[in-house]
Amino acid sequence: MGAGAVFAAALMMHTGLPPAPPPVVVSVNDQAQDGVEPTAYRGRFYLSELEPMRQCIIWRESRGHYYSTGQMGAHEGAYQMTDALYRGAAWMMTEEMRATWPRNWSKARNELLTTEGHLWGRFWQDMAFYTIMNWRAPRSGRHHWHIDGSQCNGL
Repeated sequence: MGAGAVFAAALMMHTGLPPAPPPVVVSVNDQAQDGVEPTAYRGRFYLSELEPMRQCIIWRESRGHYYSTGQMGAHEGAYQMTDALYRGAAWMMTEEMRATWPRNWSKARNELLTTEGHLWGRFWQDMAFYTIMNWRAPRSGRHHWHIDGSQCNGL
């Protein structure tokens, strides 16, 4: 377990409350914004069996660059979502954010709503992916990333 995770666990045990939400905006120079790594999100909509699909989608869509923007500028981030889909995800994530960070969820949610998706940190982009993917039921949002013939579809 990394130092950050140990600190977060200790903070939760000490205060009884989860730590504050992670920063929304992360520098494009932050090395944590690069690479196909295990998800930074393990909340309500996380399903471990979807991790291979998620990693395949990240590789296909952005080669693991969370700050990437598409050639036409309409799709961005690790998952190449539109700004409208990012904003929708921010609203969808509100209930979980309220439950996880009861004292300071609204500042993070408002920042998500006003920040371009490719500037969101890894945690938030991963949370958006899993929330959209599993909103109504497991894999219910897979059509957002379905491309005929893609190996990611069958994972």
